[in-house]
Order: sequence, then C-alpha cells, then structure tokens
Amino acid sequence: MAREKSITEKWRDWRLDSSFVNEKKSEKIQVPGIGMYDWNTLTSKVHRMAKDLEKNAKRGDWQKASRNGIKAFAEMWNALAEYDR
Repeated sequence: MAREKSITEKWRDWRLDSSFVNEKKSEKIQVPGIGMYDWNTLTSKVHRMAKDLEKNAKRGDWQKASRNGIKAFAEMWNALAEYDR
C-alpha cells in the first residue's frame, strides 16, 4: 500500500505540473483587426506599448503616438481582458 503524500509534496507537484504552468502560455489569442498572438508575446507587447505611451506623455511628445497605434493598443488590451474572463 502506497503512503499518502505530505502537503509539501502535493504543493511541489502542483507547482511543477507543466500542464498547469504552461496552460495560458501555449494558447493563441485573436486580436481583432491585428492578428494572432500567444499569451506571452501579447502581454509583453502590451507592457511595452504602455511604457512607451507613459514615457512619451511625460515628455510631452504627442507626435509619437498615432491614433492607429493607440487603437491597436486598446484592441490588444481588450483581447487580454476578454481572454482572462
């Protein structure tokens, strides 16, 4: 008869379960009007675009952000929000 796993062994197994860890990262997310991204790429792109917008706003450099760029940022943000629901 096998012994029951301790709580620390169960926790370690749960953390290292590759299907749980990689679940979000392997799926593709459709961004309307833009294309398909995997979860890692889309989140890094949204983070980078947010940092760029913040940097340009602090500098007062309003010419760097185009209307289309901001619309693309909003669509990517919305796709992530819809995916996490």
